Amino acid sequence: MKVDLHMHTTCSDGVYTPQELIRRAAQANIRILAITDHDTVEAHVSGYTRSQEVEVIRAIEMSSRYGEEDVHILGYDIDVRNQALQSYCRDYSQRRKIRARRMFQRCLDLGYTLDAQAFEALLAKKGSVGRPHIARLLIEKGYFTEVGEVFHAILHRGAPAYVPYERESIAACIQLIHQAGGMAVLAHPGLIADGLEAVLQYPFDGMEVYHPKQRGYFDTYEKLACGHHFLMTGGSDYHGTKGRFPENVGGFTVESGQIEAFLQARQRSNA
Repeated sequence: MKVDLHMHTTCSDGVYTPQELIRRAAQANIRILAITDHDTVEAHVSGYTRSQEVEVIRAIEMSSRYGEEDVHILGYDIDVRNQALQSYCRDYSQRRKIRARRMFQRCLDLGYTLDAQAFEALLAKKGSVGRPHIARLLIEKGYFTEVGEVFHAILHRGAPAYVPYERESIAACIQLIHQAGGMAVLAHPGLIADGLEAVLQYPFDGMEVYHPKQRGYFDTYEKLACGHHFLMTGGSDYHGTKGRFPENVGGFTVESGQIEAFLQARQRSNA
């Protein structure tokens, strides 16, 4: 059975609405998926994720850091009505909008002409806004052809249009997920260039072993997960962004047998 536990929608920086993502997942024979939008549960609280063909897990991808490293934490089977979680999402929405305004202004200062009305429409929508939204505005104006190209040129850390933002600690994110009744999973550990062993000392419930950026090294992360007694998960980190693998829904999935312990833990906690 095909599973994808890491997918994004238009409620954060994905290209498809929750309904369209679920429809495409069903067409790709995915039977279980998790919508893990960045710092928001809007897809779930708005009732967009009901489906008779696909089981949709209530999830979130939270933003944290260790030193200078970005650390993302996936929360699965969370109570999306939890007050502390709702407060976190509201706070992060505001932080991200303030950051987006500053990045938008920096792009203007660099000489790029952007659609201010389209930008304000992005800020007005529920959910979260981030660098990919700014990148797509630049692409629409013909300055670049792909999001990755924009990031490389002006939006990566330390680049002219990049703006950092305050994030919660790893411990606080894990605690919040647990308070909301969920399981906390370290996302794409292969993207943590420095300090991974220290990050693994935090009380995660699981680790995202199967991720597109970790192809060829799955056995390494399987051993790491086993060594720390973490449940193993996997997903495509799907955004639908041109030039970013996978570009199509279903282009990267995991088999249920690969994450059987995680699925069994879900059944026990939801019983």
